[in-house]
Amino acid sequence: MVCAEPDGQLIARALAPCPIPPEACDRLLQAACVVDVPPGLLQHPSPAKPLPSLWLLRSGQMAAGGVDRRGRFTEMFRVQAGEWVDVFGALGRQPGWFRALMATEPSELLALPIDALLRIAQQHPAVGLAFGQVLAAQAQTLRDGLTEARTRGLAARLARRILDETAASTGLACRPVWQMAVRKQQLAQQLGVTSEALSRSLRQLIEQGVIAVQRYEVRILNRVMLQYLSESRGALPAAAGGRRSVPASPRATRAHAAGLALAA
Repeated sequence: MVCAEPDGQLIARALAPCPIPPEACDRLLQAACVVDVPPGLLQHPSPAKPLPSLWLLRSGQMAAGGVDRRGRFTEMFRVQAGEWVDVFGALGRQPGWFRALMATEPSELLALPIDALLRIAQQHPAVGLAFGQVLAAQAQTLRDGLTEARTRGLAARLARRILDETAASTGLACRPVWQMAVRKQQLAQQLGVTSEALSRSLRQLIEQGVIAVQRYEVRILNRVMLQYLSESRGALPAAAGGRRSVPASPRATRAHAAGLALAA
């Protein structure tokens, strides 16, 4: 996914909704540098080289995640061109990438040196405000992720993941099928559970007629119930007798969801 935007527009969009004066944007571009990234795990040693910087994905696509002791990469989410790659790593006492990064195609990173940002922000307060909002948004995302992991059950997190993966693009209908690009073991790691727990939760959704699974294809059979589960803190009740239920009509599903909410 190559980003064809000029770098000035790229920076302005990444700092939206705060408007940046054109002069400040030009000075940021003069201080910035570009790092080419081949496909595979990011080998660039530190977000502080050549200078402590905040990093934007200039072109291409990257996956952010973690690497286990065996060197296996687990994807958590994708970063598209025009999105921030690291806004924390270079600010630490010992600078380091906040997450492991893997380029899924030839990519480019745009480094915006922090010293230059601070100098420019002294003359253009809007620049300091914009980057402050970027840091606040990233911190809020981390907080929300930790809160969700602690307070919401696996059924809710799994339902939300399926809904997100099949979400509608602008003006398009939601897709009924999610073709998983990761192994189930990796999905379990992303959700913070064991493979066995993920299998149980998937099996429960199948037995209730909410989804159908064939290898790495997840087909949504009952989006209304899946939406209800994604907003719930409880788990989906097991099907009676362990039999797979017939998918209910949307009206019946909404009534059942309301009944579950009242019983909770």
